[in-house]
Amino acid sequence: MRKNNNVLWVSISILILIIAMSLTGCSKMQTRINLMGESEHWRGELDTTITNESSENGEYTIFYKKDNLEDIKGYKININEGRIIRKESDLTSKSINFPIIRTKGSQVSRNKDQTIVIEWTDMNGNNFEEKLILSDK
Repeated sequence: MRKNNNVLWVSISILILIIAMSLTGCSKMQTRINLMGESEHWRGELDTTITNESSENGEYTIFYKKDNLEDIKGYKININEGRIIRKESDLTSKSINFPIIRTKGSQVSRNKDQTIVIEWTDMNGNNFEEKLILSDK
């Protein structure tokens, strides 16, 4: 009788272990990535979460570091050689947000450092360009 109890407990333990392992395999594996970079006039950040290495949900945020928003009369932000481009005629806020929602594939998991090039024109018609490299800090 005692031997049957031991076999029963071992069988139940193995079954619980198998169930626990299969549930763990089905859970979502998430990786949070936070990258930052800075230049003379701009600061950039990428905060994103990659789920199962195949989908991504996050945001790029670009900050203008100076106080004179009215000096910028047009800007273009180019992220990762044209994957995301934004052109605007005026800078209306110190921060510019670029939401990222991908359901198939993640740009960040393939290319850890992110390159941002910002071109702008000031109120006198002078053109400027700065490059940020967002990397793990």
